[in-house]
Amino acid sequence: MFQYAAELAHRCMLDAMSTPIEGITISPAMVALNSGFDSDWMSEIRRIILAETEAGRSVRVVPVEVTYSPVEVARMVGVSKMTVLRRIQDGSITASRRGAYWRIPEREIDKLSHLLVAPMMQAIADELDP
Repeated sequence: MFQYAAELAHRCMLDAMSTPIEGITISPAMVALNSGFDSDWMSEIRRIILAETEAGRSVRVVPVEVTYSPVEVARMVGVSKMTVLRRIQDGSITASRRGAYWRIPEREIDKLSHLLVAPMMQAIADELDP
């Protein structure tokens, strides 16, 4: 199952081409943190949809999978790039190749964090328990 960020893209016809004129990105984390119906991002979506449809334009919601490079993930989690690459190689986290580069789905960042934190927490618990 994929976690997606929803990208709201507004499109109008210019020279027979569909060109984005404005957009807002909503990540799964944003939805989890602001799950109320009256959240700021919901109000912004509502405002944009109403403005665009009143202007006679269609609004299109496109799900996208957000991915990161091993370097970006390493910085987010606080480990080295090589640690991330080792976890990809041993199958601990899922990643895909795009040409010569690895791309790691956003959902794998939490998984990697838990993989790295659990052993540290166990080591601390073992030291505290005589």
